[in-house]
Amino acid sequence: MAVEYRNLMEDIVMQNLDIVMTAEGGCTCDACKSDVAAYALNHLTPHYVATRQGRLMVKLQSYELQSRADVVAAISEAAVQVSKSPRHGRS
Repeated sequence: MAVEYRNLMEDIVMQNLDIVMTAEGGCTCDACKSDVAAYALNHLTPHYVATRQGRLMVKLQSYELQSRADVVAAISEAAVQVSKSPRHGRS
């Protein structure tokens, strides 16, 4: 029997990543996007699910105003931090 689970916070962050990073005015290259996503995910509560019902519940919660604000704030903070020392500029 295979155990299947997923952190839906990853999906939620990825859905908002481009919009927030563009609004911040920083670099949106793949390296910066990866770094911003990783930073934001490390500062957000994970939402692991193993069932379809769990996925639906987390999806619904992600549309709540506070939840959405938390995600946008984490991505925004991450974009600022990454822009201070972007990985793509290192030799």
